[in-house]
Amino acid sequence: MEGSGNGLRSWKRIWLLAVFWVFFSVLTASGEEQPIKLEPITVMAPMPGVEITTEKTVINMDQFKKPGMVRTLEDVLREIGGIDVLRHNPLMASPGDEVAIRGLSEGRMVVEIDGRRINHTGHYGRYIVDWTTLNIDDIERVEIIRGGHTVLHPFAIGGVINIITKKGKKTDKLKPEVSLSSGYSSFNTYYFKGSVDGGLLNRVGYHFSASRQSTDGYLRNNFQWNNSFAGGIQLFLPYDTTLWLGARLSKVQYGFPVVNDPSRPDFDPDYPPFLPTADYLRHLPSAIQLPGEPIPKWNRRTYYLDAILEVPIGSGTAKVHAWTTNGRRDIHFYAMRMGRPVFLNVTTRDVTKGIILEYRDLKLFDRHRLTFGLDYQILGFPPQNPIIYIVKSAYLQDVIRISKRITFIPGVRYYNIKMDTYYAWFEKGLPGPAFPVGGKEQREEGWYPSFKLNFQATPDTSLYAAISRSTRLPCP
Repeated sequence: MEGSGNGLRSWKRIWLLAVFWVFFSVLTASGEEQPIKLEPITVMAPMPGVEITTEKTVINMDQFKKPGMVRTLEDVLREIGGIDVLRHNPLMASPGDEVAIRGLSEGRMVVEIDGRRINHTGHYGRYIVDWTTLNIDDIERVEIIRGGHTVLHPFAIGGVINIITKKGKKTDKLKPEVSLSSGYSSFNTYYFKGSVDGGLLNRVGYHFSASRQSTDGYLRNNFQWNNSFAGGIQLFLPYDTTLWLGARLSKVQYGFPVVNDPSRPDFDPDYPPFLPTADYLRHLPSAIQLPGEPIPKWNRRTYYLDAILEVPIGSGTAKVHAWTTNGRRDIHFYAMRMGRPVFLNVTTRDVTKGIILEYRDLKLFDRHRLTFGLDYQILGFPPQNPIIYIVKSAYLQDVIRISKRITFIPGVRYYNIKMDTYYAWFEKGLPGPAFPVGGKEQREEGWYPSFKLNFQATPDTSLYAAISRSTRLPCP
């Protein structure tokens, strides 16, 4: 009888399917097909202000738009494909934020302002970029190059983020353009910022900006405030020559998140739990930080100075760019000594100086566009070691237009790097600290070529293939 019941249920299923099929056939029986009227379809254009080519992605800040508020450069970069942003403090830009191109972060990519590096020296493994120093009101456009297929930017294994700053206008109108804005949000987070742009008598252009940002933070003791100032003047000289003199200053105070354990008597219910077993964020002290006095934090001061002279010569443009970055960080934190927490005060500095000599876009025979230059950098960690690296490099790139659709871009950069390094603790089998106890010199040099082929398949589609050899500034 059990088998008969299963058979009966199977026949019922078949019968129901047959009835459904007949009903559907009647509804779709022969007859004229009736047109279906669709609602209007909106085709979205590319993101406003973003231009994408096989060479690079360019973000024009005056035209860029996105849903929500744009307060920092990181808010912009998060909208670009292939770029990942890991924020140290989700409420505002922080010194320990990490930006990566296709998974390669600041240790293997280059962040530049007007074509010069702002990555720190890399001493003791630190190649971080202080994103708090980059006020969005100072940015004219951002150029993003993916991969290491460029010889025009040094140490670009993962890619390049080049920030082109505003430099005033050539105008005879005395009335400047003024911008002011402010905002307030959760966790007592607020900002004030303003900028002024203008010019005088078609001879001088200027740009100045200032901002203040502050937050109590989401985690306990994770407060932060940033003060930044940037500005400069541009002189419009005879023969279309320009001279830009710019300065940028940033001050940051950042509190390290401290333990907030419900089982401890000092638990603060106004903040979420943060247990001693929690994963620590990037560039924080490795030991657990404790609440109360003294307060674990860092104070960071950074300034940039730039002088850029550009002179049209023939079909190209010659550029001389002298620059320096000087940063100081006072770190106040708990460290474990003999199994017990000890509060320490440590000061670190990083100073970088350099000069770039470049002649770009020299046209030859209507098919070639040459760019070549020299780059000299000194990176230090004063007062312990004022000169860690001396980097000398020369580069040459040619853009060859083979046909209307095919472009070939060969290039090469030569590096000569002199560095101070140190003896590791395991050298000669002797125990000891992992920090320098005696210096030694190391020298590296080599040629690093790059070849890229672009094919314009259709007016809207480009294909490319590239191969290159890249390097990065090694950590001593």
